[in-house]
Amino acid sequence: MSYSYNSVPIMPGAYLVNGQNNTTNELYHLPIFGSISSINDMGFGNEDNAYYVLPGYKLEIYPNADFGGTLSQTIDNITGTKIMYVTPTSLNNCESLKMYYKNVEISNKYTYTLYTDNSGSTTTTPSTTNKNGPYKLNNMPIFPGAYLIDGAVSTATGGFGSLPIFFSVSNLSTYPASQTPDSEDCVLVMPGYKLILYENTNYNSTAGNYVAIDNTSGTTIIVGKSNTFGTGWDNNTASSCKLFYNGNEVLSTDII
Repeated sequence: MSYSYNSVPIMPGAYLVNGQNNTTNELYHLPIFGSISSINDMGFGNEDNAYYVLPGYKLEIYPNADFGGTLSQTIDNITGTKIMYVTPTSLNNCESLKMYYKNVEISNKYTYTLYTDNSGSTTTTPSTTNKNGPYKLNNMPIFPGAYLIDGAVSTATGGFGSLPIFFSVSNLSTYPASQTPDSEDCVLVMPGYKLILYENTNYNSTAGNYVAIDNTSGTTIIVGKSNTFGTGWDNNTASSCKLFYNGNEVLSTDII
């Protein structure tokens, strides 16, 4: 099983795990869908304490960006039948990594895109055409359409690391806890989806700015960095978000 649809990854083949200290006693996970040339761009540079690698996959870990430096470690689960949990030989020393499925590298699946505030419309045109999905089973989302990533975890307040977004959320402070809002360092938006971030709760774009990241017709996973969203948007300010699949908003009632 390649965990892909039309050659687009639909679920992670591995996870990078960052273990926080005993004060917070939490773990933070970065989903890995393919080779990443700069983990630092996703907020997780040099923060790897362990890896989960699914059967059929292999990771190569590099200490520098763009797969530079001497290969630090290979985690090979290509012929495995269980999920591997591995502590790296060199902790907190990964700036890039390569991912393989059945010894074929999964490359060029991430697109690093810089957005400006109000870069897209808050309205969408629904489409019945499944471009890269459908990512649904019996009309229910079976995995996230986007992720909010918090890489700079605070020991004082805790954090969420990688937060999956299955549907529109009117108040991120309740999804799932008080550490969640105003903590996004970057976002991942899956192919077929559109994510709109709002600075205020209840999708208020009048009193606060918004950023619309449209990947409806895309074939790669978009990585948007909060500190490059443009003038008027402050890093770590998202308080609500809307999620669309092929122009149709995905609501909480779709899954609960």
